[in-house]
Amino acid sequence: MKRRTLLLGVPAFGVALASCKIPDRQVTAAPTGGPSPTPLPQGTPVVLASPTVLPSGVKVQDITVGTGAQPGPSSYVQVHYRGTLAESGAEFDSSYRRGARQWLQMSSVIKGFAEGLSAMKVGGKRTMFIPAALAYGPGTRPGIPANADLVFEVELFEVSETPPTPAPATATARP
Repeated sequence: MKRRTLLLGVPAFGVALASCKIPDRQVTAAPTGGPSPTPLPQGTPVVLASPTVLPSGVKVQDITVGTGAQPGPSSYVQVHYRGTLAESGAEFDSSYRRGARQWLQMSSVIKGFAEGLSAMKVGGKRTMFIPAALAYGPGTRPGIPANADLVFEVELFEVSETPPTPAPATATARP
């Protein structure tokens, strides 16, 4: 197995760090010094301290363990998330940046994201390392090259078995 060091550029909320092995990689970084009320700047090194490795190979590290409902395979979930490329730390998507939580259907997200979320409970927050094979594989998306490993920071706010009702439009001008 080839060894090299990779620093994950993921905004963190004080995850204590050590190292974890990923196929053909070792991920390491320095401790963050404890919880922080706001995300650290993009590109801050973060490593999953004692990750839980799910059956498929997705690695998760809980920042906050939730106590509420847990989503099923066809549930709708309301989340806040930030997605970055594991290799460079470049952010490719963020509901935080858009300033709004997102409703997602579990059956419509990438396999690794759904697996990581299915083991969470409402009120939880975690960092997930998703291998390329459980993300977009050889396909590309805006900001995501082929065969890219992804890192998501995700907070789970609500679970519903029915589609969410869209908020009514607010009139901003009168005719």
